[in-house]
Amino acid sequence: MKIYHFSGGRTDSEKFFLESLNDYLKESGNCVAGPAGRDETGIRKGPHGKPYFSDPELEGIFFSRSHSKGHEVLCFSDGEIGIDCENTKARQGIEESYINIARRCFTEDEMEYTGDSLERFFEIWTAKEAYMKYTGRGFAEGFRDFSTLSMPDVSIETGRLAGAPHVVYSVCKEEGGM
Repeated sequence: MKIYHFSGGRTDSEKFFLESLNDYLKESGNCVAGPAGRDETGIRKGPHGKPYFSDPELEGIFFSRSHSKGHEVLCFSDGEIGIDCENTKARQGIEESYINIARRCFTEDEMEYTGDSLERFFEIWTAKEAYMKYTGRGFAEGFRDFSTLSMPDVSIETGRLAGAPHVVYSVCKEEGGM
């Protein structure tokens, strides 16, 4: 698994995607002839919108991406993956409403963990969205139907981007997966 970060406009987002994919393929030792010179990677969407590669040369490579106010995170892996990020600088005024959002969307143990901490709120929020992307069911999953604090079959890593510490991210993958 490898996470990539891009700061900039959406116009360069696809170029960033292709360059990151090529980097991942080289680093993982995949001998794919391909995407370097292509504008198309055969991306399709599953029933709930989860993107995947339909190109047979990219079979077995999974990806997830997230955008938040001038930042994009992108993750590639050899197993199912989900990633989400939030630019906390761009969320002014959320201090007043995050408790209400948490009450509607978090389980009791997540509410207890969050307490009065806005930082922990973003940890749980990005973990929930990363999990929903991982499963491929998206918002059909229902925020209160699962707790990110007790998930035996998956691993969730949460952190801040080195080059942009105001961006919180979470990545969800199969427990023990790379």
